[in-house]
Amino acid sequence: MIEFITITIIIILIIKYFSKNKGMSNSKKKVISNNSNSLLYKEKGIRVFDIKGAKFRNLNPNKHNGEFVGNAKLENNKHDRYAVAIYNDKNNHLGYVPKGNKRLNNSIAQWHNGKILVWGHLYQDKYNKNWYGKVYIPIGYSSEQLEKIKDFLIIRQENENLIKDKEKSTEKFFKILQNHSKIDNLLKELNYPEELYYLFPRNLIPTISKHLEKEKNWVKLIELEKYQDLIDELSDNFKNSTLNRISKAKSNIKKI
Repeated sequence: MIEFITITIIIILIIKYFSKNKGMSNSKKKVISNNSNSLLYKEKGIRVFDIKGAKFRNLNPNKHNGEFVGNAKLENNKHDRYAVAIYNDKNNHLGYVPKGNKRLNNSIAQWHNGKILVWGHLYQDKYNKNWYGKVYIPIGYSSEQLEKIKDFLIIRQENENLIKDKEKSTEKFFKILQNHSKIDNLLKELNYPEELYYLFPRNLIPTISKHLEKEKNWVKLIELEKYQDLIDELSDNFKNSTLNRISKAKSNIKKI
């Protein structure tokens, strides 16, 4: 009888021992899992960082001053095991985000396979020769969303170049307007993130209408009605003059 009781006690102790270890193991797994999650950003968003180390990159102010589109890549080096390097679209190394950003490094590694689209600006101070800039990194966005951001950046740059071009033409004007519509649709699909800055020059619509009136291009003048959102943003004076030109175009079309 005593032997039976002893064996029973031993069995109970063995069961308690393994149950305790199993509970500890599960607890440990939960801690590891929580720690892992804590090393990633909790939600997607466009993160903004200063660009560091540009002065060591042997950059040329004539080539690298201004805005850029490129990529952020993970780069484990002796100075920073969590280094995130910034490159432009010509694969020129512009610099790094501030040192030791483990959360950013891990998020790019897990969500974007170590490489992600970025954009920003970089300028050299001509007095102290130091470089200053910022980079925008859209963490957690889907591949489809990143493609839309890239399209937005490309079309916005094309429009800026067309607007700066002193040689104007009806074709160029309507290319700018078409690009505006594309940009507006892309921003709408992306829920208008404030980091994707875009501003259409308000005085352009009156300039276009005046240009078309001078050319007596009545068909294209009437086509300006497609961009009623831009016309509505004008001051009363410019809005009325634009609408009067469109009305004039309609009258002249009827006479033809």
